[in-house]
Formats: sequence, structure tokens, C-alpha cells
Amino acid sequence: GTTAVAALQNLTNSPPPRSTYTKSPTGASIFKPFLSTPQLTSSKDISPHWPSPPKSSPSWAPAAPASHPPRTSSPPAPPPPPATSFLNSSPLNPSVFRRPLRLRPPARTPASPSSPSPRTFAFSASLLNPKSSGHSPPSSCPSSTKLLLRATWPTPASPDGLSGGERRRVSIGLSLLHDPAVLLLDEPTSGLDSGSALSVMQTLRSIAGSRHRTVILSIHQPSFKILSTIDQILLLSKGSIVHHGTLPCLQDFLLSNGFTVPPQLNALEYAMGILNQLQEIEQPSNPPQPLVPETGEVEDDDIRYRSSRLHEIITLYSRFWKIIYRTKQLLLTNTLQALGVGLVLGTIYINIGFDKAGIEKRLGLFAFTLTFLLSSTTETLPIFINERPIILRETSSGVYRLSSYLMANTLVFLPYLLAIAVLYSASVYFLVGLCATWQAILYFVLVIWVILLMANSFVLFLSSVAPNFIAGTSLVTVMLAGFFLFSGYFISRDSLPRFWLFMHYFSMYKYALDALLINEYSCLVTRCLIWFDEKKKTGCMVSGRDVLVKRGLHERQRWINVYILIGFFVLYRVLCLLVLIRRVSRSKK
Repeated sequence: GTTAVAALQNLTNSPPPRSTYTKSPTGASIFKPFLSTPQLTSSKDISPHWPSPPKSSPSWAPAAPASHPPRTSSPPAPPPPPATSFLNSSPLNPSVFRRPLRLRPPARTPASPSSPSPRTFAFSASLLNPKSSGHSPPSSCPSSTKLLLRATWPTPASPDGLSGGERRRVSIGLSLLHDPAVLLLDEPTSGLDSGSALSVMQTLRSIAGSRHRTVILSIHQPSFKILSTIDQILLLSKGSIVHHGTLPCLQDFLLSNGFTVPPQLNALEYAMGILNQLQEIEQPSNPPQPLVPETGEVEDDDIRYRSSRLHEIITLYSRFWKIIYRTKQLLLTNTLQALGVGLVLGTIYINIGFDKAGIEKRLGLFAFTLTFLLSSTTETLPIFINERPIILRETSSGVYRLSSYLMANTLVFLPYLLAIAVLYSASVYFLVGLCATWQAILYFVLVIWVILLMANSFVLFLSSVAPNFIAGTSLVTVMLAGFFLFSGYFISRDSLPRFWLFMHYFSMYKYALDALLINEYSCLVTRCLIWFDEKKKTGCMVSGRDVLVKRGLHERQRWINVYILIGFFVLYRVLCLLVLIRRVSRSKK
């Protein structure tokens, strides 16, 4: 389709140009100076069809490959190389250059579903402008930016509650918080009514003027009022440039080629209706001329984050706590699950006893406890998957580091899951009548806590890998079932085929189950559980130590299993970090 690319830029009292952006020698120059000293080139081949724009109103827009066949008046051009942008003849790294250049904001709301627009702006502002307040648009933003931010200030938290115009204004507002030197917007007025579209364009125009910034946007069928806010127009058709310059310049171009603009249309509307005829007009192609001499090589500096790592962790920590607190259903569900399941198990296995039946009941109690604890954490899977696009967008934009996100996430869930572990342990431990020493009670709570943390990391890792919630649920179900199968509860290690033995040692259930059994039977090492003569209590057949020996366990392994569980917790966090880093690096390309 036909797209008009417009550039807004204010040159009044602006500093001298610091860069030049030019086309590669294989095509005509379409770039003018506006930012920094280097030159930007592109390997895409284009066929220019526009008069040279006035040098007093520079603009810039990316070139697109021509799709129409070459004219007979010129020899056919060689096949263009793959589309690549260059800076001073060096390949341009988007991840390094994204700081001064902000690409179009996403069409969907980039705010968290559990975080309203005001809190989303305050969160981004606190990281991008650490000295600003966290409860209002940052004071360092220009007044025009504040107006655009406040346009969505009272909107609801759910994306379904935002209109299309509000979603776009939220996206643009978050991009403006970066205060970029160049802002690229893809159809910012689409889906807006005429009043909202004009308001957005006037705000962008004000930002371009007051902050000496360049705003480049694509727009379809702009109205006359919107055209009045635009300095330069780049008219594209099928990958070739039809016109690049001001609106009066376009009208002169049409008149010089025998086209008269009807009084009821403006020059751009008329030109877009006769694009096919304009493409057939032969125009000389001027060789590219560098506007500013080259000054040196391109330096790929590392991205500098505006906030320190400590400030990022504190801000993200506060954000996570607010999200958990506002998610009333999750809080209530976890609390009722811990208390309800604990009380039900406690009443089922109440006063478990110290006999042969007690041995079997203890094993069943611990196995069901592990199944419940590991499977109950899957309820956080949709939360992680829904927040993943937001995390990738914010980290790729340089709002915060991925490592800061995972650190803050860990610090939040440490006390939260500890509270869940205490609730469950208190409701089940004393009713069942497990080992009644303080060391055993504290160790039981510790193991339950570590199991919950490990399961949380496991779900977090799978949420970073799974493409959607359905696939993530399937992965969690299959892997947890496999871990339980090879834990040693259904089939012992000695009975497993050799080629499946590795799964026994890789099972999270194994080490958690062993830790609970060692904790319980360490208190019963010398206690006889099965007598040869039950009535007279003579001739001890099985003691607590015998139960451990039969399962290949010993009291000395008490802490080894805990360390292994903590290792699983760290391992899944690291794997999640690596997967997210990979996703972020792919999104930058």
C-alpha cells in the first residue's frame, strides 16, 4: 500500500547538526543531517523520484527495496545485497544504537495487566529518571510529554478496559519517557478519532520543537490539520520514493509535470491518487554526497542503564510486592490451599503411630505432600507467561537489567513462600504426630520452603521456554509426572533399567522425599517399629535405622539433600536467565 512517512523536527535555536545520515553509494541520497557525526548508510536499493528537499528542513526515513521492473533507459541494477544498515561503512548494531533511536511502540498495551497505567508510568519513570517522583510523571520530562502521559492517567488496569487510542497513547508515552533523540512511530493515529489523532500529532510536534528532537512516523491518508503539523513528507509507493520534501514543494512538483491539484483536495491526497502516473515520470538521479565529512570509526559502546543495579532491584522488588498484594485471588488461594490441604491430611493421618502401618502411612504422607507442593505452584505459570512480553520489551529497551528482575523476583518469593511453608507445616505436622523435637520441626519447615522455592524456579524456567500457556501446562505436567515416576516411590533405584537410571538422580522428588524420610526416622533410629511379638513387645524386627537402610539412606545425608534442592533452585533460575537473555538478543535484531 501507499504510506506517507512524515518527519517532525524543530530547528529554531537548535544546536548545530552532529551527524549525517546518507545512502550507500549504490543509490541516491535520501538522508539529511540531524543527530550525530557518523553517517548512516543502507544496502537497500531504491529508485528516487522526488525533487531535492530544502536543506533548511532536514528529514530522515528508511529506504525500501523497489519492486517495479527497471526502466529501459538505464541498465538493470545488480541484485541488492541483504538489507543492512551501516554507520560510517560499519554494520550498525541495533542493540548499541537503540539508545538515541526509539522504534515504534507496540500496538498492544505494554503495561502489566495487574498494573494500571499510572503505576506503569511511575515505575518506568523511577527507573529511567531515578531522581523523579514515583507517583507522578517525572519532572524531568517536558510539559508536552506530561500532557501525553496524563491523557491515560486514570485508565483502568486491564488492557480490555482501554480503547485503541488509549493503548496507543500509553505506548507512545512510555517511549517518550526514554527521551530519545529520534522517535520512530508506526501509524500512531490509526484507530483514533479525528480529535485524538490531531491531539497526538500536536503533542509530538510540541515535543519536536521544545526538546529539539526528531519524530519520524508513517501515516495513511492524513487530514489537512495533521499535515499542518508535519515539516517533511516522504511519499512511498511499492518501495520507491515518489516525493521527499515539504507540502508546497510537492504541489510545485505536480504543477511542473502538468498535474493540477483540485481545490477540494490537498496536494498530498491528490498525489496519492495518481501514484502510478508519478512513478512513470523520469527524473535524474543525483549521486550521493556526504553532507558532513567522516570523523572516525563507529564505537560500539555498551548500553548504559540510567539506574544502578541496586536501585533497579529495589524498584522491581516494590513492584512485585504490590502486584502480589493486589492479586487477591492468588493470595487467598495459596493461603486456603496450604491450610485446607494441611488440615485434611492431618485429619486423615492423625496420630499416625509407630508400627508397620505407620511406616507405610508416613511414606504416603510425604509422597502426597511433594505432589501437592510441586503441582500447586503451576498456578503462577499464566502470570509469568503473560508478563514475559512486558519483561522482554522493558529489558530490551534498557529500562532495567534481566539479572535485576530475577534477583528482585527471588527476594519477593523468599518470604512469601516461607509463609506458605509455615502455614502448611503448622496445619499438618502436629496433627499427624511426626517427630516432636524442635530440630525436626524446623528442618521440616525448611525442606517444605526449599521445595516451594525449587518448584517456583522450575515453573519460572518453563514459562520462559513455553510459547503459550497451553504448551507450558503440558510441559509442567509431563515433567512433574516423570520426576515423580523416577523418584523411587513407585519403583526402586535397583529395579530401574540402566538407561533410565539418570532420571532417578535428576528427579526433584527423590531428594525431597529422602530429606523428609531422613528427618522423620532420624528421631526413630533406636525405636522399634515392628516387633516379633507385638503383644509382649519382644524381639525387635525393624527399627527406624532399618527403614533408612532399606531405602539406602543415612542420617549423615540430612543436609546433602537440602543442598541439592537449593542447587535445583539456583539451576532453574540461571536457565531462565539464559533463555530470557536469548529472547532479548533475538528481539534486538
